[in-house]
Amino acid sequence: MKSKSDLDKNDLQILIENFREKQVKEDSIKKLVIAWNEKGYKPEELKGLADIIFELCPQIDLSSNLQAPSSIVDICGTGGDRANTFNISTLAAIVASACGAKVIKHSGRSTTSISGSVDVLNEFGFNMELMELNEGLREYTFQKTGLMFVSSRTLRELFGEVKRICKKINLPGFINLLGPLVNPYHTDCQLLGVSSLKWGKLMAEILRLQGKKEAIVVCSSVDETGIFLDEFSLSGNNIVWHLNNGNISERQIKARDLGLPKVDFRDITVKDKIENKEICENILKGKLSESPYRAKADTVSLNSGAALYLQKKVKSISDGYYVALKAIHDGLVWEHFQKFLNCNKMKS
Repeated sequence: MKSKSDLDKNDLQILIENFREKQVKEDSIKKLVIAWNEKGYKPEELKGLADIIFELCPQIDLSSNLQAPSSIVDICGTGGDRANTFNISTLAAIVASACGAKVIKHSGRSTTSISGSVDVLNEFGFNMELMELNEGLREYTFQKTGLMFVSSRTLRELFGEVKRICKKINLPGFINLLGPLVNPYHTDCQLLGVSSLKWGKLMAEILRLQGKKEAIVVCSSVDETGIFLDEFSLSGNNIVWHLNNGNISERQIKARDLGLPKVDFRDITVKDKIENKEICENILKGKLSESPYRAKADTVSLNSGAALYLQKKVKSISDGYYVALKAIHDGLVWEHFQKFLNCNKMKS
């Protein structure tokens, strides 16, 4: 890595083996994260790491078990924007599934943010550890609700220390990019947020190499702040890389292009885990009339709308936004979320 040379398959295999055998010390991990960031990532490197993880723990494909032909979408982000937004992709997954999408979201704990998907779901009494141990319960929940949150135990066991160190030095690393690529369940399409413009085309190319049917990779800039979010946002410009039929196109989308109101970035941030949980609950319950929740609900609806668009449930992202917003407002999302949580309480 010091020579800034790219890693081949043999290098990646050695790297994985060293981590499996717990032979990589904290200082070496820190140097690896920094050096790889400085060198830049190649699609073949990250896909190669993902391939090795799938060799250790093969992906599960549920598509043949669906009652009707349908794609499955993953909604996740790289994290690392350090913007202290609430759990947008987590809520987008819940809302999209309430609107009929099949969602298997690869989830994790916070690396550099206030709260990760697993963190906030635990606040609602969701037991991720139980879901990880009970494959039957996971798949029963998905059958009943069209929604699954899943975490890669293999990724955590290999690179959990990398995540801890990235959080300690407040720097996103290869673990951020690898996470969205190693969902333990196969998904046909993916909505993937990146917190850096340099990662957009990179991640779209990796998803193409992985054989995704369709994907949207998005990075949104917050006007006049220098901040980039790993979500669709109504606070500035969304740079979108759309993978479709093996081709990657790039475009930019602003709130006005979708006919939607612009959102003040400060209205989608939170101070701590307590406020984060309160905000998430109020959005899911449909409390849209109380400021500043509407801005947050609008942002969730936009991301849900993109997922619905990927699944061909709507003709456009903006159409998806209105479908999602209505479901939140009508109380359908909170009802759906309670059904999901109740499945989690089952022991078999």
